[in-house]
Amino acid sequence: MKKAIVILLAILMLVAVAACGGGTTTSPSASAPPASSAPPPSSAAPPPSTSPTTPAAPPSTAPTKAPEGAGVDPNKPYPNANADGSINLDTIGHYDQTYDYTKNPKYKIAYIAQSSNPLYQMSADAYEAWCPAFNCEWAGFLSANADTDLYLTLLQNAIDQGVKGFILDPDNTIFPAVINIMNQHPDCAWLSQMAPPRDGATGNDSDGNPLPIGGNLINNYVGFNNVDAGAQQVYKLVEWKNANLADVSWDDIGVLAMGFSTSPPLQERVIGAQQVFTEVTGKDATEANGFFVADVSAAPSGMTLQGAVEAAGPIITTNSYKHWLVMGLIDDFAQGAASILDQQGLTDGSCVVTFGGSNLIEQWRAGQQDAFRYALFTAQSLYAEPIFGGVYAFLNGWATPESIWPSWVKWDDHGGAGNTYSQLRLPTEWLSYDDYQVYLKWTDMYTGQHHYDDFPSAGVTLDLFSPFADVPADFAKP
Repeated sequence: MKKAIVILLAILMLVAVAACGGGTTTSPSASAPPASSAPPPSSAAPPPSTSPTTPAAPPSTAPTKAPEGAGVDPNKPYPNANADGSINLDTIGHYDQTYDYTKNPKYKIAYIAQSSNPLYQMSADAYEAWCPAFNCEWAGFLSANADTDLYLTLLQNAIDQGVKGFILDPDNTIFPAVINIMNQHPDCAWLSQMAPPRDGATGNDSDGNPLPIGGNLINNYVGFNNVDAGAQQVYKLVEWKNANLADVSWDDIGVLAMGFSTSPPLQERVIGAQQVFTEVTGKDATEANGFFVADVSAAPSGMTLQGAVEAAGPIITTNSYKHWLVMGLIDDFAQGAASILDQQGLTDGSCVVTFGGSNLIEQWRAGQQDAFRYALFTAQSLYAEPIFGGVYAFLNGWATPESIWPSWVKWDDHGGAGNTYSQLRLPTEWLSYDDYQVYLKWTDMYTGQHHYDDFPSAGVTLDLFSPFADVPADFAKP
């Protein structure tokens, strides 16, 4: 009965959102054709001649940023079009300040997430901010509050309310159920954000090779290499240790990796952390050698800051280390570990880092500093741009999930047999308390948005950072 009441309240909330000018969105089948409600392009260019499983060199043309004083070109056929007017499938998902988006249908776009912590809220704010630029209508941000049944209910009701474009972040375990809903609505389009959308399959592929962790891709992914994300966090911890604890032996330092073992992408970050620990210390990543894993998936409070406290607390308090280096995994977990270190009086001699940083930025803006010192970050506005633009490209018939971003199709991880799903990587920057405002101010300059108007602009120029990453060498077949 309690769950039924929660679902009923969610439905009422959805109707209220729709009545205020928004609705929720729907997402298409991963392999569905572009939305039939939008007119197809008159002469869409075919994908590059490169083999779909052998990525080409990164595109040489960046998304179009209008020169100062320039306006929209009403005759431009596609955003970031090639010189001959054809579609550039590597850049079609990026915003083009010189393209007239008002000549296309005005789609309702929604973001549905499994949780509603600050990271998800900042993501929602970023998608909402892109809506006017793409001439779309923001249908709202809906959270399932960690209830998988409620998530599917929200999705179906959003579709019923006329939402056509979705950014979907469900619990990884229900992606197959999400796809089942979306396959019934080919006039909708979707991409995910927080994790690669996978089918959960295990074992080997048709060639006898082990399947990726989490199974086959079922749509494109815009994001990061999670093994590398874990590795980079430990490299940063080593850097801090060398600068601040140079005379302290590794035998006197506890290394803690926050984990969430039921999430394959997050588990990959733990693997990356273990690999670097072994590389740096020459020891196996075991508790006997000072390497610990706090599995928050086993905590009573689950994937929350309190869950992180429950998982990390017993490890930190029952071991005698006076110094801790913590791979925080995500913001909530990093904050939970930092709070335990503070309670134990270990802040000054310890360091916590994370991959993310939205919570840490808010913490810094509030003037709070503790052992949580660094974040490997991509601004939500930059993260959101190709995801929003990719969904928009699907809805307009400019690309399909099988054709977009062809330079980013990884030879051994592109979905099941016959699929060519891409994995567009995003650039990251390390943020610290001393320099985070510079990067965030630059993101406003690049996107033309105004999230950080209160930050100083002195010394911030457009070429200070790059919004693009290079195609990794391992995307090409050896």
